[in-house]
Amino acid sequence: MKQIIFIALFLLISCEENQPIQNVNPNVYSIGFGSCLTQERSMPIFNTIKAENYDLFLMLGDNVYGDSEREDLLELRDAYEQQRENFDRLNLNFPFEAIWDDHDYGKNDGGKEYIYKVEAEQIFLDFWNIPQDDIRRARPGLYFEKTQEIDGISIQMIFLDTRFFRDALLPTDERGAPGKERYIPHTDTSLTMLGEDQWAWLQEQLDKEVDHKIIVTSIQFLAMGHGWEAWKTLPHERQRLIDLVDQSSSEVLFISGDRHRGGLYQFSTQSGKVISEMTSSSLNLAFANDEEDGPLRSGPTFVQENYGEILLDKLTNTLTVNLKDNQGKIIQSLSL
Repeated sequence: MKQIIFIALFLLISCEENQPIQNVNPNVYSIGFGSCLTQERSMPIFNTIKAENYDLFLMLGDNVYGDSEREDLLELRDAYEQQRENFDRLNLNFPFEAIWDDHDYGKNDGGKEYIYKVEAEQIFLDFWNIPQDDIRRARPGLYFEKTQEIDGISIQMIFLDTRFFRDALLPTDERGAPGKERYIPHTDTSLTMLGEDQWAWLQEQLDKEVDHKIIVTSIQFLAMGHGWEAWKTLPHERQRLIDLVDQSSSEVLFISGDRHRGGLYQFSTQSGKVISEMTSSSLNLAFANDEEDGPLRSGPTFVQENYGEILLDKLTNTLTVNLKDNQGKIIQSLSL
């Protein structure tokens, strides 16, 4: 009998040791984030994420994979339906905010030329249960902002739509070459990433006085050294946003997805302001990618499944951003 009790106790302790530690610090407001979540694979990373007890989770794009050239967008609709079933089964314990990238937009690397973008937009809004009176249902594009007041501290989250208005990118002249894999930078400064309406709106958001600003961009903002989609493909637009951020009175943190790798990037403006970006990708679609050049990157990239988190210490009014693996281990960390 004693042996049976000992074995049962050992199994109980072992199970508890394998469970992620619950985040219950009352002095911390926590935001999780991630990207690239195919509906076709299992999602064990969400067992770890659920244990974090996040106050909010941000989906940064490629939240389904449903590319479609059909007028009825059958592949996209089916992808969302399967993802809804996945989410129901996972019984997730936190609210979401979301923006799209190309594969939930409906076209790989797609921009404003995608002829079914209006229909895809409505499917997105319905899946994420966006209220009927939300501004996103009244005007083109999915860009929006959300400001949270936490014990007298304000965090503004600015979600950019880098798909609906974006002009065509310039294909590479050396496909597959390091740094030129798919695209090279445009020199035509008339081309846009956001469209003028979204730019005007963004200027208004950056002018608002808050304690912390987080800019959510589905594609990487700071990263250089690779030839995939990123703001660097339209360098004049990237510089335009750098200049706006440089003028902001608040600290600004960028978070991004898309790349099937995670990493931390930093850039110092001419005035000395440091802009930081954490990329988190993917939640369940990791590739065995080789390392790439990263002149603005701090440390190596991380190509296994990962997610990010932003922690607001309410006692000190400081932010910490972490990149974590699928077991909750911190891979990269930055305090702001």
